[in-house]
Amino acid sequence: MAGIINIGVSALNAFKRQMETTGHNIANVNTEGYSRQVVQLDARSPQIAAQGYIGSGVEVASIRRSYDNHLATRVRDYTASYEEFAVFEQRSRQIDNVLADSAAGIDNTLQQFFASVNDVADDPTSIPARSVMLNRANQLADRFNTLDGWLEDIRHQLNGDLEREVGEINSLAQSLASVNTRIGALNGTPGGVPNDILDERDKLIDDLSKYTNVSTLQQGDGSMNVFVGTGQALVVGGNYNTLAVTNNTQAADHKELVIRQSGGLTVNVTQQMTGGSLGGMLRFRDEVLDESQNALGRVAIGIASFFNAEHRTGMDLDGQLGGDFFSTASPEVLADPGNSGSIVVGFDDPANLKTHEYQLAYSGGSWTMTDLDSGGSVALSGTGTALDPLVADGMSIVVNAASNGDTYRLRPTRAGASALGLLVTNERDIAAAEAVRTQDLGSNSGTGHIGAGAQTSSTGTSLPATPITLTFDSALNQFTVSTGGTIAYVPASDTGSTLTVNIAGLGDFSFTMTGTPADGDQFQLSSNAGGVGDNRNARRLADLQSAKMMIGGTASFANTYGALIADVGTKTNQAASNASVQSHLLSQAEAAKSEVSGVNLDEEAADLVRFQQAYQAAAQVISVANTLFDSLLSAVRR
Repeated sequence: MAGIINIGVSALNAFKRQMETTGHNIANVNTEGYSRQVVQLDARSPQIAAQGYIGSGVEVASIRRSYDNHLATRVRDYTASYEEFAVFEQRSRQIDNVLADSAAGIDNTLQQFFASVNDVADDPTSIPARSVMLNRANQLADRFNTLDGWLEDIRHQLNGDLEREVGEINSLAQSLASVNTRIGALNGTPGGVPNDILDERDKLIDDLSKYTNVSTLQQGDGSMNVFVGTGQALVVGGNYNTLAVTNNTQAADHKELVIRQSGGLTVNVTQQMTGGSLGGMLRFRDEVLDESQNALGRVAIGIASFFNAEHRTGMDLDGQLGGDFFSTASPEVLADPGNSGSIVVGFDDPANLKTHEYQLAYSGGSWTMTDLDSGGSVALSGTGTALDPLVADGMSIVVNAASNGDTYRLRPTRAGASALGLLVTNERDIAAAEAVRTQDLGSNSGTGHIGAGAQTSSTGTSLPATPITLTFDSALNQFTVSTGGTIAYVPASDTGSTLTVNIAGLGDFSFTMTGTPADGDQFQLSSNAGGVGDNRNARRLADLQSAKMMIGGTASFANTYGALIADVGTKTNQAASNASVQSHLLSQAEAAKSEVSGVNLDEEAADLVRFQQAYQAAAQVISVANTLFDSLLSAVRR
């Protein structure tokens, strides 16, 4: 009888444990990170009898989690990928929405400015038209300043978010190390490691995958080593390293990520922190925010540089040469704190400027330049002296002093938009007229004719005091310049060609010559002072709107700004597409994991009924055994 009772009792205990576990599953149906638990039953060792082995009941072998590590790893990988693309798309979208907006962007303001320049060209003596031009120019500068300030605000917010997320990662690392310590202490004990602690550990790792890529390696004591990014150790057993946000040694606004190991070693891991929201923010900064601010600055520098160059060649209403119309920035030079030399960086040709940043280094008696965007080497020409500066990608570099190990971070266009400003404040100072007028002298007998011409470079600040006469020598096929020098001109082949003469105190003046001058025919260049109705320079200023002077002479100002919008829009849409794909893959991976680990209330309810019936049946076994035992006692008493 004792054997039957013991079998019944073992069954009662086993089915009771199954109902408890099922109830635990039902209670945690909405607990995030919980894995369904299952009771594993084993038959007890049978007892030997003359007839063979007789069963002795059931026992609980273990209570295990329904958990698939491969599926969990897939969910973490897709989580990290989705978060990276989603954060990149969300942050890029806000820049795309503003830059491409007709009211907030540059396009309309730029068109309005050049429309006002055209109005001045149509009526160069009109003070109201000139006033509108200055107002539009000021609005253009303000728009560049505002957009640059807005991008700086985004950068400040981004740096704050980096600090916050690094703090979250460090908190998770500390918690993981603590859980690992508990797991290590419980490993090997009779009860083993509680499933709920394992769920707690895996939930922490799942949460970590939202911030960065995560990989794991289980140790012999059951604890889990956790690696982030491309393999940087974050948690090893009960120990953990911490991430920190630090300033770049050259650019304080360009934050770097370092990992501080328990031994005191600090390693820069910025390039290795991929995936997750942290990787998405770093990619957004490097691929969109920096590029956008640099590209906006390039447009501003191009407008200021080319407009200033043309404005300096003109003459204002008071007969004075034009000056710079806009203020513009110089390239940012960020020196390493350990440098002992110094350099001066300017613009060689704004048309060749790129939106990249560079690292300039001096070692072994020579300079090398690296493109920080592509990682490639940039060719340098020149020797670095004032007369022969180093030249690369639209920049000129004069070396005052250099020592081995000197490094500089160069940002040629970063400050362009913030530094753009209007320098001309008086309507009369707009240089709408050409500084020089040309004429054929009345005594000429040939068919030669000099065109109106235009000043092509400005090297001085004064109009020609006396007329400059060009006298043709038919024997030598050349003009003799009254201020010195000659200009070759072969009528048969050079008619319609452009000739250039240098005017002392003013600069180069170019003009077209047509026809065949007679020997001794003269042509005159003289000051255009008093020519207030002249609109030639205003017309050339207006023509800058459509001139292809940017990006190596292939794009206008509007095209260059359009390239910025297209670049941001393309990257944003690609990120949105990738985020959509990753979201779909993540949903599938989560569904597959849920099929294994998730709690299904219908299944648990069915199990609960099944285990209840089994429990009642086991109780009936004991009841039958008691009845048999009572019957036996009654028979003995007789």
